[in-house]
Amino acid sequence: MSDFLSNFSNDNYKDTMKSKKEKQVEEPKEEIETPEPLLNETEEVQELKKIRKRKRHSSPQEVESEELRTAEPQIFDQAEMVDSEEEKAIPLPVSVSAQVEEEFDDLHEVSIDPAYQKKQRNKKIIIGVSSAIALIAIYMVYYQMTHVKMPDFAEKTIIDVKKWANENRMELDVKQAYSLKEEANVVMKQDVNPGKKVKKGKSVKFTISEGPNPEEVIKLPDFKTKSQEEANQFVKKNKADNVNILTEYSDKVEKGKFTKIEFNDKEVTADTYKRRDSVNVYYSKGKETFEKNISVPDFTGKMKSEVEEWAQKNTVTVTYEEADSDKVEEGKVLSQNIEKNKKIAKHDKMTVKVSVGKAAVVPNFADYSAESAQSAVEGLEVSIKQVFADNVAYGQVISQSVPAGTRLTGKDSKAVKVVYSYGQPYIKSYFGQLEGDIPKLIYDDFNSKGANITYGIYYMDSDQEKGQIVKMNLYNQYIASDAYITFGISNGRFADQPGKQERGSDKEDAKTQAMEK
Repeated sequence: MSDFLSNFSNDNYKDTMKSKKEKQVEEPKEEIETPEPLLNETEEVQELKKIRKRKRHSSPQEVESEELRTAEPQIFDQAEMVDSEEEKAIPLPVSVSAQVEEEFDDLHEVSIDPAYQKKQRNKKIIIGVSSAIALIAIYMVYYQMTHVKMPDFAEKTIIDVKKWANENRMELDVKQAYSLKEEANVVMKQDVNPGKKVKKGKSVKFTISEGPNPEEVIKLPDFKTKSQEEANQFVKKNKADNVNILTEYSDKVEKGKFTKIEFNDKEVTADTYKRRDSVNVYYSKGKETFEKNISVPDFTGKMKSEVEEWAQKNTVTVTYEEADSDKVEEGKVLSQNIEKNKKIAKHDKMTVKVSVGKAAVVPNFADYSAESAQSAVEGLEVSIKQVFADNVAYGQVISQSVPAGTRLTGKDSKAVKVVYSYGQPYIKSYFGQLEGDIPKLIYDDFNSKGANITYGIYYMDSDQEKGQIVKMNLYNQYIASDAYITFGISNGRFADQPGKQERGSDKEDAKTQAMEK
């Protein structure tokens, strides 16, 4: 087989070409009969004959396999193809060559490709270039899979950074810093420039803004001299987000002017204010005006609660007045000062009169006696009291707690106190009463009935039993309500004691002397 393929080596290939041409020239010659095997046949011829013989006795599949094997082009080393002149193969005799070709051609159609060497060389080049391209492509795919392009995170937030890091399996080294320029959680700096490729899994450093320093002291301006626009510019410039510029309606302050400032912490002042402290600065919106677009309903006969609900919903100020009524029950509207369906605006004022039910009219109790006063008017709780009065006749009214004509309704107390006069005090004789009864006598007869009687006691010799009242400065007469009464009390010096015998004239003389004194 190797000898057969050697025909396609450098020099033999050329000789084969020549033999092909010679054969074409010698075609007119008569056919050469198949000779008997020559004694001097070369090994190549004998080998070819053996192959032919095997193919004749082989199955079609084996023949096809053998043909494919022998038909494969062989690659030879360049050095083997360049032989010296001495090593050139000796061409076969024409008869033998023709015989071999004739026998071989029965199995194969041999074609000679003049560009075989060039094709082999191009094939090697293509294989080499394709391999290089494949390696480069594999490396590029690997690089793309293991590296990611760094985005530009300027003005992006830490949320965007974390999302990108999670998607690309990156580790973050985050540092925070205060900044007046950047809002909180916004990226201030990234160590890897945007657009640069970064290997996945690598740690990337970012500086994130914490916003302005909350502990920084900011001296607040005098807002009285600042307009609302200037106040807003101050807040924006100093990132003083806790300085709240608010507006409110004012009937006194011109629109856009400062009205007041309120610190949430009373210890904070304009000079000690820190960015974290909260302060409200108010500016006037001027006088509030509203469109008259609220229709007033007819509340007559409606409950007071309905009026309150309507007033709260429409921001209307309602003043409620109360009045008694014999016909309208308590809590219902009697009248309103604004007629129904009239248009009013927010914060307008109106008055509604509400029934308090039927009233009890307090009478003039001078027209009634003390005995009949309690049942004078139904529904009233009348309490009667009688006292001494120096200038008011007996049975007349001294006073009543509720003036006559007063209308008492359900929300009012129905209690009425009426005081009638006992007239001027009159003191009777208390002679013969004991000294111990004096306080009770004075209280029961005078002081419990409004008088203010006071008294004094002194002792004297008397033939009356010891302790009896034997003398009074005032008795059996009218006295003032604040009179002072003196009582003379017997010391019993001359009094007869039970079981004691009298001594006659001595006793009478002593008694006479005592009486004279």
